[in-house]
Amino acid sequence: MSTDPHECNAICLGGPCHGLLTHIDQDIGILTIPVPCRSPSDAAAGARYRITRERIRYHGRPAPYIALRWADPRPGPICEDHQ
Repeated sequence: MSTDPHECNAICLGGPCHGLLTHIDQDIGILTIPVPCRSPSDAAAGARYRITRERIRYHGRPAPYIALRWADPRPGPICEDHQ
C-alpha cells in the first residue's frame, strides 16, 4: 500500500480508515488496510475493506478514486498475507 497521494488510486469509505487514500492493484475482493495509529503505543491493527465498482471524483484529479467500503465492524490484527 502506498502513502504517496500522487500514487493513490483508492479511498476508504466508512470505518476506522475513512478518508484514507491508498494504492491497490486488484479489481475485486476484500483487502486489509492498516489502521493509522493515534499514538506510538497503539498496537498495529487492520480493517477489512471491500473493493467496489463505485468511483469518487475530486476536482483537479484526472482519474477517479476506487471506493473501498468498510466490510468489517471491528478492526483486527494486520495479516500480511492478505494485503
